[in-house]
Amino acid sequence: MKKNILVFGYGDLAQRLRLIVNKDFYELFGVSRTNKETELKNHISWNWLSKDNPKLNAKDFDTIIFIPKPSSFEEEGYIDGFIESSENIYKSTKGISFKRFITISSTRVYGKDKQNIHFEYDDPMPDDFRGKIIKQYELNQIKRYSDKLIILRLSGLYDSLPDKNFINYLKRDNASKIINFFIETGFNFKSHEIFNCSEDRNDGKGNISNTKLKEIGFIFAWFN
Repeated sequence: MKKNILVFGYGDLAQRLRLIVNKDFYELFGVSRTNKETELKNHISWNWLSKDNPKLNAKDFDTIIFIPKPSSFEEEGYIDGFIESSENIYKSTKGISFKRFITISSTRVYGKDKQNIHFEYDDPMPDDFRGKIIKQYELNQIKRYSDKLIILRLSGLYDSLPDKNFINYLKRDNASKIINFFIETGFNFKSHEIFNCSEDRNDGKGNISNTKLKEIGFIFAWFN
């Protein structure tokens, strides 16, 4: 019997995930905030800033994934995209069975400190409203999901070439590959776990440690 995977935030990363997830073992369900055309069979639209509950075709999931997106780049947009939406999703999942919850976050929580290497055990010190909101979002998720929670802190995402302004970065295909890695390995940790998701730089200038992720077996892919 296939294991059900539920993705809140069925956008670019989730669509890439759909292409690589093992369809013999997993059934993907996607939820988007807006109506969109998709090849995913189990897809619904639900505005998680509303008070309504999504009408899902299943109630038993192996993994739930939340890929947040701010509604704008202003402070209110980040509060909507991370704080309000995650609260409404939490309420909507109370009647759902699941083993683990993967929440997507950002290395922005570490701020703009370029002098030190940042590890998951560090207490993040964000220095702008975006990082502060994302840090609060993480803390809220830890309270909600406890030992079921896996936090993936993604660095600046790119398609073909990293933005020259990025100190730390992650190809979108590697981001979806990381999510799939946690789905297929089926880790059950004793407490919540946080993983930095950032690629190695050839020039050694990156300052986000990815050692923890590599130690549990993830191998970054190199794409042409």
